[in-house]
Amino acid sequence: MRDLRRGERILAVVLSGTAGFVDAVGFLVVGGYFVSFMSGNSTRMVVDLAEGDLGGAGIAAVVLVAFFLGAVAGAVVTRRRNLDDRPAVLGLVAALLLSALALHRITTATVLGVPVAMAVVAASMGAMNSVFHSRGEVSLGVTYMTGAVVKSAHRLVDALAGGSWAPYRQQVSLWAALVLGGVAGAVLQVDLGVAALGVAAAVVTGALVATVWIRRREYRRP
Repeated sequence: MRDLRRGERILAVVLSGTAGFVDAVGFLVVGGYFVSFMSGNSTRMVVDLAEGDLGGAGIAAVVLVAFFLGAVAGAVVTRRRNLDDRPAVLGLVAALLLSALALHRITTATVLGVPVAMAVVAASMGAMNSVFHSRGEVSLGVTYMTGAVVKSAHRLVDALAGGSWAPYRQQVSLWAALVLGGVAGAVLQVDLGVAALGVAAAVVTGALVATVWIRRREYRRP
């Protein structure tokens, strides 16, 4: 994250908060399974299998596959050299979230117990991790924070040893954004249900508009 410009760091924090928001909504709707944190779902799947709960294992598997397919879609977008990658990926994420909202309104269909709308939400989170893509690799994941927590510990030690506190604050800000977003998502899901995802779609759309505007301003500079 230290290599990102100020605007990019703000975008990373906004998207991390959005991921926390969406994950909390999905967790409550799907019933204890995550839509953005696949390590947790992997653990749930194997534990469910060990306990003979094939239904629970199926739910985890569906969400895992949906997330993976979304990540594949994000990767495809970043390989399109005629596109400006970041706005294109943000546009994909916004489109998937809006599609999920539409599907929630028109169908109650499920896949192994997972509402189709929530499978699409998981795909949107998979795609979101391609926003920060560099040289063929994802340079910053915004929907999972294990790495950020570990890095914050290292940056804390560096700072206490006389280094800069900025890298520590940057890593902590990602984790804090995810947590606060999760709180907001849980509260709004209780009041609005799946419709709370409209807030996430609006935030991602706003991030898309801001990114396009900044890119155009940069291109116009002499």
